[in-house]
Amino acid sequence: MKKTKTSRRALVTLPEGVWQVIDEQLKGKIGNGDSEVIRNMVVAYLLERGYLLNPKEKTASLDQIAGELDIHDSMITSLAEVLEKKGLMTEAEWEQNIKKKVTLK
Repeated sequence: MKKTKTSRRALVTLPEGVWQVIDEQLKGKIGNGDSEVIRNMVVAYLLERGYLLNPKEKTASLDQIAGELDIHDSMITSLAEVLEKKGLMTEAEWEQNIKKKVTLK
């Protein structure tokens, strides 16, 4: 039975300028030792580029999105009604604020 490794090692040669950045700017921030800093740099790069992210199993359907928008609409309308009932905002002020925030491009 062959045992699988969970990690591998690699010998890497880096230019002096890279080592200078690692020593002066990265050690203590993204790792304490050379190997830890380099490993964290590689992992961060791969995550940033999306190589290590699992693709979403299922994307939301239009019906799901429409349903969530309906819920948000109801919540916002309820909030506006409560503010108006408490005298904290008038309907005209609400509409004026919406016009300020919403711009069609």
